[in-house]
Amino acid sequence: MKKVILGISVIFLCSLFPLPCLSADPAAVLLDEIASKTASTLKTIDLDISKAAKIIGEGISPATDMRRALRDLCAGKSYSVDCSFINAKGLMEIVEPEKYRKFEGTNLKDQAVVSRIRTTRRPVFSQLFTAAEGLQGIVFEYPVFSPKKEFAGSVSLFVVPELLMQEVLKNVKLGPGTGITVVQPDGTNVYASDPEQARLNVLKSPEYKGFGELRQMVARIVKEKEDTGTYRYTKPGTEKVVKKSAIWKTAPLCDSYWRIVITTETR
Repeated sequence: MKKVILGISVIFLCSLFPLPCLSADPAAVLLDEIASKTASTLKTIDLDISKAAKIIGEGISPATDMRRALRDLCAGKSYSVDCSFINAKGLMEIVEPEKYRKFEGTNLKDQAVVSRIRTTRRPVFSQLFTAAEGLQGIVFEYPVFSPKKEFAGSVSLFVVPELLMQEVLKNVKLGPGTGITVVQPDGTNVYASDPEQARLNVLKSPEYKGFGELRQMVARIVKEKEDTGTYRYTKPGTEKVVKKSAIWKTAPLCDSYWRIVITTETR
């Protein structure tokens, strides 16, 4: 009778607190933690950049105050490259920090991200691209409106995604055979714990030729917000092909997302 009561108690506790239970999948627990931290970081960035856009939109002057707003936006973000105000004509009017001021006056009106926000006047969470600074990264861009609600341009935060994820993954320890990949909507790995897979498009890159299971799974990942799958691919640092399982969730922002994927070697 005591065993029965104990069993019922364990089931009841697991229903209330599923993560700590012995039966919980370690990969699922890890995924919940990382997806939550990633989503929180993206939300913080969104709040910070919207605040900067509001300050600039209020028409504060002189321009040094606008610079301060941009410096404040970049401050404390080890993953940021620069912050800029792009005016309604698509010109980089103000860029901080000082290292990147040489790009002030650059015309970005034909750049996909800038063209998009000038058309939609809605926030943008971009995919990887090569910026005017000559670096590849992603950009968070927020529209700026004047006190009269007129479109005045946009505030841009240019980011190195690997450095952003390093911030998210501080104090996160991966067990043997466990990996983390962050996939953007076109199937490109914006982050991978296996450096050889970083910034590769799984659906198109020749490195994945012959690994149909992996490509089929990533095709599902970009379509499905969360799920699981299995595939075969090489063990990091070797040419040995091993079987792996994957589980993923979504960190959304604006009209886009990152899929957070945890992979584990299986037998």
